[in-house]
Amino acid sequence: MLTQAVAATQAAKADYAFDYELNTSKANWNARFDPSATPHLRMVTPARDALSNDERRAFDRMAEDFEGVSWCASEGMGRVADVRLLREDATSATYSFQPTRESVRGEQARRFAERLRGEVTVLKATPDIARVRLFVPEGFSPAPLVRLDSLNVVITCQTAPNGRRYAAETTTVMRGNAFGQAFDERSVQRARNLSAS
Repeated sequence: MLTQAVAATQAAKADYAFDYELNTSKANWNARFDPSATPHLRMVTPARDALSNDERRAFDRMAEDFEGVSWCASEGMGRVADVRLLREDATSATYSFQPTRESVRGEQARRFAERLRGEVTVLKATPDIARVRLFVPEGFSPAPLVRLDSLNVVITCQTAPNGRRYAAETTTVMRGNAFGQAFDERSVQRARNLSAS
């Protein structure tokens, strides 16, 4: 079912314009992504001029890597390993999986992909992905003087205009210690109002 979901989404992939929102303890950004505009990702609020230099650099870095709609049954989901059925009911099946370096995005995530675990809920009727969860089963040190005690990423999927599901909301919670300072960070990313650009 997971393979079918990935194949169907890859065949139906489309470029959409959409509103993007990022809420963290340090940022509360609203932006607009438009694949036909340059730059593709444009800050809406706060005004770009109101950002500090560091915030502007952080937004520019994010905009540079921003690929548009994040499809739940992405190519990366087709590259996970060790897929096993956890539970199922009449409408969906939930599988555990092992993320691989080829299945995750971002240089940092690739470095510790083997430490991650995943769960994916696949809707039987479509088949398509309704929810993805990535987490670390135990704490570890990804870099000197840094300890990650827990990481939990939950991606909630909604239906796009093309009938396939995309990451409408991604909630990330990280706890740990960096250079003697404890951190407990939560970020929420949302994509909404998809439309043909």
